[in-house]
Amino acid sequence: MVEQEPDGWLGADDVLRIHQLLAYYGHVLDDRDWGALDEVFTADAVLDYTQAGAPAVLHGLDDVRAFFGGANHPSAHHNTNVVVLRRDGGGRGRSKFFVPYTRGSHVPKRWFGGTYDDVAVPTAAGWRLFSRTCVGQWQFTIDEEPIPPHRRTW
Repeated sequence: MVEQEPDGWLGADDVLRIHQLLAYYGHVLDDRDWGALDEVFTADAVLDYTQAGAPAVLHGLDDVRAFFGGANHPSAHHNTNVVVLRRDGGGRGRSKFFVPYTRGSHVPKRWFGGTYDDVAVPTAAGWRLFSRTCVGQWQFTIDEEPIPPHRRTW
């Protein structure tokens, strides 16, 4: 049950569940547990990572699994500054992410960060993300030039 406070905030229990969901996303990706993505996203989830380098908007779990299965993942996923508000019976979340690309296979070595905008919905199995937009906003690169334009610090 979604308990909504009169000022537009969700109840503390739902906010905590959504925080847990956002943290769990990072663990699922770090563990490369693509089978558990249905514990994070709805079956019809829409992910827009185009502003962080993805070639297209993803529609549904099959697209999400295929994308993440072939992606050049960072060494770890971190999520912070989470804010969750009520919206149309669900929760709208906004948070910051930062990820290190520090493995030997990562060229260039860098830190990358930005913002997630999420819509979480209550399901029979618990809260799930229906949509996520990932916007890359900064990058710190220490490798020598030339750095491809899409990987420059901005």
